Amino acid sequence: LDFLSRHKGEPCFVNLWPDDVHTPWVHENDETSMRQSAESFSIVLKELDNQIGRFMRGLKELGIDNNTIVIFTGDNGPAPAFDGHRTNSLRGQKATLYEGGIRMPFIIRWPDVIPAGVTDSTSVVCMVDLFPSLCSIAGVSPPGNYQLDGIDMSSVLLGRQSVDRQSPLFWEFGKTKKKRISPHIAVREGRWKLLVDADGSRVELYDIMNDCNETRNVARDNPEVTDTLKAKALDWFRTAYRQHATPLTYDMSE
Repeated sequence: LDFLSRHKGEPCFVNLWPDDVHTPWVHENDETSMRQSAESFSIVLKELDNQIGRFMRGLKELGIDNNTIVIFTGDNGPAPAFDGHRTNSLRGQKATLYEGGIRMPFIIRWPDVIPAGVTDSTSVVCMVDLFPSLCSIAGVSPPGNYQLDGIDMSSVLLGRQSVDRQSPLFWEFGKTKKKRISPHIAVREGRWKLLVDADGSRVELYDIMNDCNETRNVARDNPEVTDTLKAKALDWFRTAYRQHATPLTYDMSE
């Protein structure tokens, strides 16, 4: 708010990462607290809510709230998930590629442009789409030599129309070499989502449109879809890591 008050009337971008709900859940100046209880979480969640309210009131007091785009979302699912209470019963949590680990709430507010109360539960938007989408909204073009992973989804963000995504989305989680709760590569294309390990094992296929909780692996029932998406996922993974200066290896036997 201080930054915005000093740059009133100037176009700007603010990226804010509140740490309240990230462990350790510290509250009331208790710097030694490492508790991961539901009680501790509810306290810091309330404080996050208070601070977001303070921010929104500040925008209004500055007279810029109606022409400021505010996006509220997260970078990954929760840990711990408290038996699914924090993931709305979706399978998995942070550090997995099940929906509980990668599907996030996404709220965008721009009163002068975006109609209030519009919900889009069909368009598939990913964080990699934000750069091209916000560039489009701002009326600027990304650098010509920059290869985008995302696509322009500004029509979705502005509440104008749902979009049937034509290009696949990929995820990979390789922070450690330990056996993961989920396979560590995933691809989503249309109604299908496939997960697989780098060595081609642990193949899982889900019809996300009808089974967002990923309860039934239908890989054997859909061999053609499975083979196609598996090939795409592994090709993407191998291509991506060939571009790294230091190759990453995965020991799936651990």
